[in-house]
Amino acid sequence: MKQTASPDKLLVSIVTVVFNGERYLEDTMKSVIGQDYPHIEYIVVDGGSTDGTLDIIKKYEDKISRWVSEADKGISDAMNKGIKMSSGDIVGIIHSDDFYADRTVLSRVAEVFSRSPEVKALYGIQEYIDPATGKTLLTWGREADPSEIKMRMYIPHPTLFVRREAYDDIGLFRLDYRVAMDYEFAIRLTKYTRPYFLNYRIACMRDTGTSARHYRQAFRESVRALTAHGYYFAAFLTILRNAAKQILIWLGLKGLLYKLWEKNVSPR
Repeated sequence: MKQTASPDKLLVSIVTVVFNGERYLEDTMKSVIGQDYPHIEYIVVDGGSTDGTLDIIKKYEDKISRWVSEADKGISDAMNKGIKMSSGDIVGIIHSDDFYADRTVLSRVAEVFSRSPEVKALYGIQEYIDPATGKTLLTWGREADPSEIKMRMYIPHPTLFVRREAYDDIGLFRLDYRVAMDYEFAIRLTKYTRPYFLNYRIACMRDTGTSARHYRQAFRESVRALTAHGYYFAAFLTILRNAAKQILIWLGLKGLLYKLWEKNVSPR
């Protein structure tokens, strides 16, 4: 997918970060390669996989603009590497467990940025799905005031697209955040601009258990991010909500937890 945009068309760079992701990577890549928008630069950043990931990348090498496979310093470092490798006007990031919902997604995204130069960032709706059954566990993404970022991550990261100038102005992902780097970045982004909400299903994320495995670290980093940005009361409320969440999990009420979460983040 070695594309350059015509003068009247925006070049959209898509970055996929992967490490030992052979199980779902092909689905992710096909969802990018199959887009009907013709001006796409596709970049794949592999962290030095030892499974079949490289075989999949090489299978689609003629559809990829650039790819690299080397050790990195974590997800933030890999995403930053991909952004620096890109040259598009707009940058989106879709990881190897996720995929775009349909082939028109990037056309819809590019159309918004093209008609509205004042839009610096855009996000939309994401479905959180059970990989075993395909059942939607949670629908995430709705119009929100930027101040809501203090209470929750209302921007599903696989649906986020950012103008290059925004990265130039506010910086890339911080390496000292290993799990909640997207939340810390979203706090900076919402201080800088009001992201545009595209009321459309943009991406699907598989519940592969990663969030659960790293939940404690994500919680600590979220509190640290809020505190670092001066949102002290919000950090305190986050601690209280975490305690309530752990009680619900302990009581075996994970289903109720999803319902409460969806009430706060799903489309109105």
